[in-house]
Amino acid sequence: MADCLWDRLARRERPIWLYGTGNGADKILDILEDRGIPVAGVFASDGFVRSRTFRGMPVRSYSDVRAEAGDDITVLLAFGTAREDVIDFIRTLDERHELLIPDVPLYSGELFDCMYFERHRDDLAEARSLFQEDRSRALFDAAIEFRLTGRLSFLTDTEPMEASVRELFGEQKIRSVIDGGAFRGDSASVFSDELHPEIIFAAEPDPSSFRRLEAYAQTEQRVKIVPVCAALWDEDGMLPYSASGSRGAGESGRSHRAKVTEVPAIRIDTLAADQCIDLIKLDVEGAEEHAIRGASNTIRRSAPNLAVSLYHRTDDLFALPRLVRQLLPSHRLFLRRVSCLPMWDLTLYAVRA
Repeated sequence: MADCLWDRLARRERPIWLYGTGNGADKILDILEDRGIPVAGVFASDGFVRSRTFRGMPVRSYSDVRAEAGDDITVLLAFGTAREDVIDFIRTLDERHELLIPDVPLYSGELFDCMYFERHRDDLAEARSLFQEDRSRALFDAAIEFRLTGRLSFLTDTEPMEASVRELFGEQKIRSVIDGGAFRGDSASVFSDELHPEIIFAAEPDPSSFRRLEAYAQTEQRVKIVPVCAALWDEDGMLPYSASGSRGAGESGRSHRAKVTEVPAIRIDTLAADQCIDLIKLDVEGAEEHAIRGASNTIRRSAPNLAVSLYHRTDDLFALPRLVRQLLPSHRLFLRRVSCLPMWDLTLYAVRA
């Protein structure tokens, strides 16, 4: 097994600098403090430095830190990004310094460290065996190695969502789609481009994002978009919700940086009623299992294709493939990931045989 990131940090071979502030940095600092691992400070990109502090530490510029500390430092990446210019800069940091990317639970679950891996070795091996092809199994292995080591080198196998959808679903007739976590219509636009469905039920609970989704639906001419302002869940009702208009929004993503409110919750079985559904996409910020269980009748009736996010909770990596296999035993399972840091946007695809 590779050297665990947290064990490596505990040896304190180099001064540790945190790159970034926000919720991710809060979580990383909490773990470091619990383990008695000190950090030298916090920095931001040169163009984003303001006169401020984070957790009692002044936020420095990268240029100042490098001039003062040199290149023999450990940099911990503490935020996520899909911007290619930012990813390019992070690659530069990886070349100059020891760059580590701690994987901390976005919502709930244990820390994926060596002890967690040993406890769940059999669960992970079972989930790995469910995938259809070598590429998916290699990506599964890379997800484990990344979570253990924090190394950027395990994050290289990516492709645009358009390519995955076209490859895996392009030969099927997809008439109806449920887009869970529709955000502002990003995935719906991809489905419209690549699959040409007749209707997309686009569910988005975040009020700010939903307004943008409604605006998109009014302009989309290729397919009928039905915006639904609700969280997908296993019961109909109301849910507490951390509304931020961003990736941090979610039923259990409550942070001090976002306002907690209540939103409607709806089962996919209620939303779909008696309609046949050809594809269900779920990127619902940690509620994927609840949403799947709320779709039991729809899955039994329609045997739809699935595209399910596999990274919000620690156990998702093995729990969700096993659940999907149980519900759809004849479907073929694949893994794909779009370009971003850290290992977010890892998607389980269940494809009709």
